[in-house]
Amino acid sequence: MKEKSHNLISGFTLIELIVVILIIGVLAAIAVPMYIGYVDKARASNDNSSLASLNGATSVYYAGDPSPNLFKTPGTSNDTLMQTLVDARLLPEILEPVQESNSFVWDFGGELWLLSTLSELSASEITLGTGGHSGYIKGSYSGTQTDVVIPKTLDGVTITNIYQDVFSGKGLTSVSFPSDSSIVRIHARAFMNNNLTDIVLPPNLQTIDYGAFQNNNITKVTIGANVTIGGNVFQNNSSFLEAYSAQGAGTYIYTAGKWVKQ
Repeated sequence: MKEKSHNLISGFTLIELIVVILIIGVLAAIAVPMYIGYVDKARASNDNSSLASLNGATSVYYAGDPSPNLFKTPGTSNDTLMQTLVDARLLPEILEPVQESNSFVWDFGGELWLLSTLSELSASEITLGTGGHSGYIKGSYSGTQTDVVIPKTLDGVTITNIYQDVFSGKGLTSVSFPSDSSIVRIHARAFMNNNLTDIVLPPNLQTIDYGAFQNNNITKVTIGANVTIGGNVFQNNSSFLEAYSAQGAGTYIYTAGKWVKQ
């Protein structure tokens, strides 16, 4: 009798343990999404607070009637505008959104800061090359976003080339690449006639063809080693080529009519 009673007690203990595990699983299934939701709301609240600080600081800056007013000079980069507020002691530091793929962008038309969501390029917005041009982005960009992320792959194909004229004259204000991008060549006029002000080029890039970034007010370029650069790629291209040839990979700033390594 004692042995039988012992087995019953052991059985009930195991059942209770299973019930507890099931309850914990149910609670976790409810709690984890709620936690993620709270985190997302907190991040959005943080970014909205930073956005309000940016617009408040800019209003104070405007009230001082600065001359020249870079906020009224289209083409001035967002980082430069924020640094202007930092230098004026209206911001403690350059602000960055905590939400992924977002950025603070100055709207020159509306004269206010906006929170912009970077849009990753989709296969429906361009043409993917085939055959000998597999891995090429071709055609003419049909998207409406002006802040574009070029992904590492599209439809399972690794992107290696951006072909001629694809993003020419599309009003782009920024373009970015993942740190593991496999792009090795940017073809002629690929990003010509846009509103780009700074560019971090793909790390594996080997060639930039004629006029790839022509007619953009680019004042900051981050570039890897041993990239072959064609004519009229950046403003005052000869100065860029001279500086890059002498100093190699790094970040270059266009200042006082010439390019210098940062």
